[in-house]
Amino acid sequence: MNKVYVDQNCSICSSYGEWISKQNNQLVIESHEMLSKQEYELDTLVFKTSSKNYYYSDAVIMSIASLGKFYKLIYILKIFPKKLRDYVYKVLSKNRYLFNWNI
Repeated sequence: MNKVYVDQNCSICSSYGEWISKQNNQLVIESHEMLSKQEYELDTLVFKTSSKNYYYSDAVIMSIASLGKFYKLIYILKIFPKKLRDYVYKVLSKNRYLFNWNI
């Protein structure tokens, strides 16, 4: 069973968790506090499948792609280099507490 680990204290993260769980009720949403110490310290969204763990931008892309159907179009973001995608992710992630909204 696939799992997404999100920061429940972040409105963007928790809204993402709520949205993706509504799209796929087979997907388990967990608090990032349930992660190992090493993964927790990465301070990122984590997407775990039975065979692989994804972090940073890959976690977002793969968790959305796992929904199937037209959501697989998110793979188009893979045309950008991973370093660039992760850089953008980390900038947004660092500033996530500045946003107090619900998507």
